[in-house]
Amino acid sequence: MMDFKELHTWLNQPISSISIIVFRIVFAFILLIQTYYFISTGFIEQNIIKPLILFPFINGLTPPPKLVLIIIGYVMLISNVGMMVNKTARISTLIFLFCFTYFWLLDKGYFNNHYYFISIICFLLFLVNKKSSFNEQVIVSRMSLFSLQAMIFLVYFISGINKLNPYWLFDLQPMKHILEVKYQITNNPLFMKKWIIIFMTYSGLLFDLTIGFFLFFKKTRVLGFILVLGFNIINFYLFRDIGEIGVFPFLMISTLLLFISPEQLNLLFKLKKPEKYLIPNSHFFNKSILLFLIIQAIIPFRHVFFKGNVDYTGVGQRFSWRMKIMYKESTIDYFIVDKLTTQKFNVDISKMLTPIQYNNLKYYPDLIIPLALKIKFEAIHKFNIKYPKITCKYETSFMGRKQQLLFSPKLDLSKIPKNQLSHKWIWKLK
Repeated sequence: MMDFKELHTWLNQPISSISIIVFRIVFAFILLIQTYYFISTGFIEQNIIKPLILFPFINGLTPPPKLVLIIIGYVMLISNVGMMVNKTARISTLIFLFCFTYFWLLDKGYFNNHYYFISIICFLLFLVNKKSSFNEQVIVSRMSLFSLQAMIFLVYFISGINKLNPYWLFDLQPMKHILEVKYQITNNPLFMKKWIIIFMTYSGLLFDLTIGFFLFFKKTRVLGFILVLGFNIINFYLFRDIGEIGVFPFLMISTLLLFISPEQLNLLFKLKKPEKYLIPNSHFFNKSILLFLIIQAIIPFRHVFFKGNVDYTGVGQRFSWRMKIMYKESTIDYFIVDKLTTQKFNVDISKMLTPIQYNNLKYYPDLIIPLALKIKFEAIHKFNIKYPKITCKYETSFMGRKQQLLFSPKLDLSKIPKNQLSHKWIWKLK
């Protein structure tokens, strides 16, 4: 067991930066595929330009004109190419980081943890990939490589900790639901076998809790590589037609490059070593990286400070690596009540939201109030209802349990402050 002094010495050991360089190139290539997909399928237009309402993470953050958004999309594409070129890698990573993060900050309605992961890795790559070249042996402090490895460890390990709940352990949810949906699509009876449901549930838990250790230790690293490949290929097959998993499994597979020893990569690419360029990290830099990692280890557990089940209330659910860990089946009916005439009008919210936004409304209660305020605005300015009251009958079945009202259907949602945390006004989970 290392003490603090030995850990400090180990983190400051000089190593080749080849692992970071190769990972950055492969990671950027996968991002290039994702960005091309966003542009070619009209993802930006469908999810940012056309929607009647956006749910920004930052108050007042609004999208620029359509042409500017399209240009930003192509800037991201060019940046992905630049990330693969050693001389332009660092500035290209920074440009992509800003553009990509800006896009997902515009709307909670299509956000997922995969986007957050991409932003974090790009941020770390920008910090540690100070000089990149295949033609010369660039030496960096081990901290540079360790920061990326540690972030991968945290994503897996925290995902595992999040699965240590009664729904996952005893109800076998949401894996049971996921496999039922997969069965409906494929008509493969294997997905309905009880032993398959149990195996997928507990193997996923054990994988997340242990894989980081397997990758860090040399004796178990080969097994870890095999498990990562198998796990992510299965995930891609399982979720490609029932979830928004995209290129995420391949991004996670690419992180294996970070755990291949620099010496092996140098031999593989037959790199010449005419000179060694040492790029040391300052003490401030190393401490800042460690602080960043500590923050990333704490943020996912901020929900302990709030009442209620985090996956039910949605408070603290994002940025917490709670991926594929819950499911809800909800029916949502918004109403406009004219306070003067007491007339009640049903609102077809499916015409106000994109399919992704509508689906996320069923999962994240913090979208309920902003939508209510938008409906109130439309009621006043479009339908000339001077004193509208916005109510909603929101019934949800959490993890396959009996459906219940999320909050009072008589509650005027337009009176609730936009940024008030949802656990303060929704009812307790029964």
